[in-house]
Amino acid sequence: MYFPSKKDTFYTITIWGVILFIVFIYLFGGEPVGFQLVTYRDPLGYVFGGLSIVVLLWIWFQTGYKVKNGDLLIHSGPLRKRIKIRDITKVKSIKSPMSAPALSLEKLEIFHKNNKTTFISPQNEQAFIEVIKSENAKLEIDAEQKN
Repeated sequence: MYFPSKKDTFYTITIWGVILFIVFIYLFGGEPVGFQLVTYRDPLGYVFGGLSIVVLLWIWFQTGYKVKNGDLLIHSGPLRKRIKIRDITKVKSIKSPMSAPALSLEKLEIFHKNNKTTFISPQNEQAFIEVIKSENAKLEIDAEQKN
């Protein structure tokens, strides 16, 4: 079962703001002043700008979580992670700007094997927790309120 990432205003403004900033530099930017190794008008500048936009769009449209064959598969653009559902010990709701494969400040903190944690933000948290709980009955759910 696939769960897309929840997308909030903070990440929407950040990602689309950077994309628009790059586009506006190429559309309306003047000539670079001073010494620069790579400018936005240089062919390498076009490559860097284009790759930046592609990676940001890839993250925006391909961040999600799939539960399949006893695994939780986490996808965020080019980044991939696999967690065995049987290794998950606890799921806790948090609100954090911490970097994670999530497009929302409201996240689920997944505690798994060897005291590791992973942060995700499925759009439908309740359905996600129910699916994970159905595959791992020993799972502890922390119903703490988000601050």
